[in-house]
Amino acid sequence: MNITDDHFRKTLGLFPTGVTVVTACSESKGHIGITISSFTSVSLTPPQILFCLSRKSRTHPTFKDSLYFVVNILNKDQAHLSEGFANHTALRLEEIATSYHEKSGCLLIGEAMGHIVCEKSAVYDGGDHDIIVGKVIDLTASPDHFPLIRQRGKYHTTGDLTPSSKIN
Repeated sequence: MNITDDHFRKTLGLFPTGVTVVTACSESKGHIGITISSFTSVSLTPPQILFCLSRKSRTHPTFKDSLYFVVNILNKDQAHLSEGFANHTALRLEEIATSYHEKSGCLLIGEAMGHIVCEKSAVYDGGDHDIIVGKVIDLTASPDHFPLIRQRGKYHTTGDLTPSSKIN
């Protein structure tokens, strides 16, 4: 069977996924971020996650050089941030509610459902992407929001998920 890029993308697009903005910083490039949906947990002990980043991305050199990164889990009202970071539109960081993680210096997006702060532990070849693995060093959660979800190229939210006030 001949698998085209378009057919592959459309088939995988059937799978709904959460939307994140992954941020990092470097002395030469400053603070950067990119919208990522290819994110998952790897290990509970030690706590590790991974995300996949295209080698063609203009943010790739900063992520390769940065020791730390943050996965910002977007809430249902943050599609504009997903679009801005995905398309590199004129997002002005000073116009976005943000703070900075004390140890890593990375950008934390305000109102995000959660922040997963990581120290990069490995980078693996993933075809035209790099698979970036990080050891989780800090977490924050705001479970009273609904997640931003993407499927078939469109944003969704799930009204049938019940926000919880506790994360154990």
